[in-house]
Amino acid sequence: MEMKRKRAGLLALLLCGALLLCGCRTRTAGQGGSLRSDRGQSQAGAAGQGEAPSEEKDAAAVESGEPGGRTRENPEASRKEFDENASAEILPGTERLLHERGEGNGAPAANKDSEARADQVREAAEKTADLTVAAETAEQRGVSEDAEAADSALTYYTVLLQDRLGTLFECKRLNAYWETPQSFVTIHKTAPEHDLLLQAGCYDVSARLLPENLRVDEGWVARKNPGLIVKIMDSGALGAGSHSDRAARAAAEGLRGRAGWSGIDAVKNRRILLLSEELLETPALRTAAMLLIAKTANPELFSDVDPEEALQMLMEETAGTLPTGIYYYKEGGL
Repeated sequence: MEMKRKRAGLLALLLCGALLLCGCRTRTAGQGGSLRSDRGQSQAGAAGQGEAPSEEKDAAAVESGEPGGRTRENPEASRKEFDENASAEILPGTERLLHERGEGNGAPAANKDSEARADQVREAAEKTADLTVAAETAEQRGVSEDAEAADSALTYYTVLLQDRLGTLFECKRLNAYWETPQSFVTIHKTAPEHDLLLQAGCYDVSARLLPENLRVDEGWVARKNPGLIVKIMDSGALGAGSHSDRAARAAAEGLRGRAGWSGIDAVKNRRILLLSEELLETPALRTAAMLLIAKTANPELFSDVDPEEALQMLMEETAGTLPTGIYYYKEGGL
């Protein structure tokens, strides 16, 4: 029996010695997020009077506030660790960010400048920043919910397009084929019409064509399978001098009847829009064209918008007169 007790005691001593040699330690997060390390007696003895281990030096530097001290993250800590000497801190009460001037999404900034150009705002701040902006840009910048009404139809419809199309998921953006007054001649990505399609919430199927390869054929368009077809008509068919949609209706029928086009999404869903070339002449009329394209592509987003009223407002603003002709055609109307 005595022999068994001696063996048990010996095993206990061996186990304690092994634990000490392994250098087991425990970590605790002290005030300010500093990290302390308590080592076993055997390792402290091994260090002797020489230089302390680097981890212990780091912990001592953090506790003393010595510059260059490092902190380590404790994944089990109840809160994030931080350095009291840091140049910035996270404020849980922060509600929004300001970039440059004004509220809203802010202006884009290079990565190296973004940190310096973003300030955190608190309701309890001692100072407030006031910014006066023109009424026509107030709503676009998100500065005020009670800003004055837009002082021009161009501003109103520009903001409306940006606001509605900003909520559009990428999968809802249609691929569009743009055809100039010449049959089977499309546009290059450097053309203003390309940007017009993008701003109307569509993608341009001809974006990858070279400038010398803008003449296409039925098969090329069929393979692209656009969800929308936009055809530009000269002033003889649509525009100020047009008082009948007969020529435009015949042109739409000709597009639907092209070889291999019966299976194209735009043809099946009756998304063929014919526009007068006059709608490309001024910024206001280009905005009208964008609105017509956007409503054809996504009618649910613009169900409350009357394209005829918009065209009248924009035409009167840019030319001083009301429209006197037919400027667009879509089978079944808009």
